[in-house]
This record gives sequence, structure tokens and C-alpha cells, in this order.
Amino acid sequence: MELTNEQRKYFGLEVVDPSWDRVEIPAVSGYNTLHPEKLKSERKNVLYFDGDILRKEISQHENGGFRESSYNLRTQDNRTKIAPITAKGKPKILNSVNIQRCKSYGVYMDLNVDNLQRADVLIGNYDTQKTYYSSHFSGTNLKVDEFFDKWISETTEQDFNDLEVFSTEKRRHCIFKEGDFFRFKYDRRHYGYGRVLMDVQKWIKDGNPFWDILMGKAVCISVYHIVTEDPDVSIIELSKLSSCPSEYIMDNKLFYGEYEVIGNAPLNEDVYYPIMYGRSISGTDPNKIICCIGKTYREISLEGNDNPGRDYINNGIGFGSHIDMPLVEKCIKTGSNDPYWQKNADKGLSKDIRAPQYKDALFKMKKQMGLK
Repeated sequence: MELTNEQRKYFGLEVVDPSWDRVEIPAVSGYNTLHPEKLKSERKNVLYFDGDILRKEISQHENGGFRESSYNLRTQDNRTKIAPITAKGKPKILNSVNIQRCKSYGVYMDLNVDNLQRADVLIGNYDTQKTYYSSHFSGTNLKVDEFFDKWISETTEQDFNDLEVFSTEKRRHCIFKEGDFFRFKYDRRHYGYGRVLMDVQKWIKDGNPFWDILMGKAVCISVYHIVTEDPDVSIIELSKLSSCPSEYIMDNKLFYGEYEVIGNAPLNEDVYYPIMYGRSISGTDPNKIICCIGKTYREISLEGNDNPGRDYINNGIGFGSHIDMPLVEKCIKTGSNDPYWQKNADKGLSKDIRAPQYKDALFKMKKQMGLK
């Protein structure tokens, strides 16, 4: 699939200049532009050249989708090689793998298609490291044609203005701290809100104990039970709402400003942090049991104590919250977090000892670790 210039405007993508040359190459890693006759491939990637400058690549997916990205990549030898960036560098064969190893810029679009022809869409910006839209996060589950028709028909002038800002803004490095309230978008119309409960890196840097088994620069957050078109919900109103169970994420969304801080207030003492509990995974110090509940850290010797009967380490982490809009809407409807726990149980992903089905294990853990 390849978008038209008219369609590209609706997604903030750089349009193709009429003067650019369109070139197709086989979408396989072993393709060599020096000897194209040696390999045949039914699937093609589309390249657009402005003279010897590669300006755009449309990388085709196996599922029938695509990823469209913009480049400013100088080529040589009749567009068969990527020119070196530095004086000591060497040219590289122009193929899909080498292109994608180079730096792209601006807005990109990734469209995956499943067996039922449903569209999984992600629109992001390489420069700012921010996401404009994720069909997974918004809970959209439309077939490809339906998605495009709905997206284009519902696009407003404000959406075009928002896309212009998204495509031209510069990368930001934002400051955040414990107790911050933040706002984010589930889709083009609906906002969600959350709270920063703990900056793990700062806690460790200040010399405090923590079971440091999380990838990246971890932050503990919670997401409120709210889905709204109002971008100005006050922190007083948010403080009255229930939240989904807290989780650890990498700090990217806060650091780059996709989760926008809107205020701060001291945290209550009854913050319910994620629980990481289990046998030490350290190769040099394995013979102990560790429990880490946010800022509370306990460890005991494995000898003479019951080894946890299953894996409750619960150290999974991602770039952003895994709590999507449909899940929050279900929690609001039921007035509880039951849909959250049920979703994780259905997927077989739950290693969280806070889950209702692990009530007995949680009781035993607290008694074992001397916790209330």
C-alpha cells in the first residue's frame, strides 16, 4: 500500500515533490543494488530520490502494511550506495536494512494489518520522540479502508493545526518530579490523566535501597479513571478520582513531554506501589529473597525461609503505560479495577502479587517479610 499526497496531509507526513524520482527495490535484506539480477522478490520497497538524495522510504510489511519515513540521505555511484557521513567512513550498499540504520527525521507512519484486515496504526515523530496517535492505545479496531475513511472524514481544521505543530516542533527535555499530575491523549479527541508516584533513578541516586531490576530510567506512575474531551481538568478534581494499579514505565514519555505535567501536590502516605517479590536474580548473591514495594525494601536469607512458589518479580516495563482507553472506560463503568486484573489474567501476563487471585500469596509474603 502507498498513500497519495492528499492522504499524507491528513497524517502529517511530508508530501512527495513531483520532481522526485520513484524507484522500487526488493524488500529483502540480501538485496544488492549492484547486482539486482541475482535476486527476485515479489514484495517491493519504494524509494523517492531528489537527485542523489534519498528523501523517503516506504518499507512494506509482510502483513500488507507499510512504514513511511523521511530521510535526507546522500547516495553515490548511481544511487547504488549510501555515501559515508564522515571522511573516514565507507559507502554502504543501498538496501532496506542499511537505509533503516540511517537517521530519519520528522513524522513517520507505521501501518500493520492482521489476518482480518484490521489496521494497527502508529503515527510518531523521530525528532521529538513523541507519538501523535496509536490505534492500539486508543482501542481502535477498524479494517484498513474503514480506518482511512473515518480518519479523513472526521479530520477538522484544528486537527490540521495540531498536526502542523506536531510535525514542526523541536525536541524538548522536560523536568518532572514526584507528585506531578500529567495529561496525555488517548486519541485525537480524548484525554487521560495520571500521577508521578516515584522517580526511581533519583531515589537510588540519593542512596536509598531499591531492587534495581528495571530496564531504563524507571518512573512509577498511576493512571486515573477518567476519559474526557476536557484538556483542563484540575488537579483538585483528579485527586478525588480512583486510579488503575500503579506501574513502572521508562521515563521517555515524561522526559520528552508527551505526558505533559499540569501541576504538583504532595503524595499521600498510602500510595500503593507495584510489588516486586521473589528470589534474587543476582548471579553473585542469589541466596536471598527480596521484596520491594516502591520505597519499602526488605530482604531475607533464602536459607530457612520458604522460597516463593512462583515468579512474582513483576519487573516488566515499557516506554509508556500499557493501560489503554477501552480498559479505563471499563474500570469507570464497573467502578473498580476488576477489568484491569481480568485483562492481565486472560493474557496470562500477570506476575503481580497484588492481583485478587493471589490474595493468599500476598498475605504469606507480608508475614514472611515482616510487612503490615
